[in-house]
Amino acid sequence: MTLLAASNITEAITNSVVGLGTVFVILAFLILIISLFKYVNQWDTNRQAKAEAKKPAAPAPAPAAAPAPAAAVPVGPGTMASAKVTISDEVEGPVAAAILAAVAETCGGNFKVTSIKKSK
Repeated sequence: MTLLAASNITEAITNSVVGLGTVFVILAFLILIISLFKYVNQWDTNRQAKAEAKKPAAPAPAPAAAPAPAAAVPVGPGTMASAKVTISDEVEGPVAAAILAAVAETCGGNFKVTSIKKSK
């Protein structure tokens, strides 16, 4: 082995060790940073608690009027709650979907278009 070849091998090993060392140092640094993330939520909670403690107590607001109860969706004859709708061959799929969406919006209720298939 010549002196030049030994020098190149030594330099290559040194570069490899320095490169791997750098990778592991950066990896350890990232692990440290990620392990500190659990304290961010605690810090934020403590900061909000201190801010709320500094606020003067506000008078209790007057009770709001109760919202009107939602209208119940009628179920029974004439409501299309359990009806299956089929579209004839003259109507294309996107048009049928738009029509069904308009009907569902108009009638109210929980409609779900499961599939649009062209009938034969």
